[in-house]
Amino acid sequence: MKIRITGNNIRLRLKQPEVSRFQKNGIISEALEFGTDEKDQLTFTLQQSDADDFSISFFSNHTAIYVPAKLAGEWTTTDLVGFDATIDTGKKRTVSILVEKDFVCMDGSEEDNEGSYPNPLMNSKGAESL
Repeated sequence: MKIRITGNNIRLRLKQPEVSRFQKNGIISEALEFGTDEKDQLTFTLQQSDADDFSISFFSNHTAIYVPAKLAGEWTTTDLVGFDATIDTGKKRTVSILVEKDFVCMDGSEEDNEGSYPNPLMNSKGAESL
């Protein structure tokens, strides 16, 4: 899972195997390990929820983004590229979430592109010249 944070915006991009795991398990996580202890990790989790609305939590270096199961099911089983939401934190702040399927980067290495979704631009005529 690729994670980009800009201000109060979080963007998650998942490759095909990650989307499949999310579909099967209802949850997927990524951790940045500063040390061997769990408290020395910064973790991000995308998790399906039975709620009708998106929500987010942060506790003990762990950010969890909860996605309505109906939308998660649609995203994992169709050509829907992504979804977004703006979540009111209740602290006079909002957090914007964008979750997308990760496409092959046309100038990326094979290793970087492994498991990525086919880039629609690569299938168009003249894409070689892009």
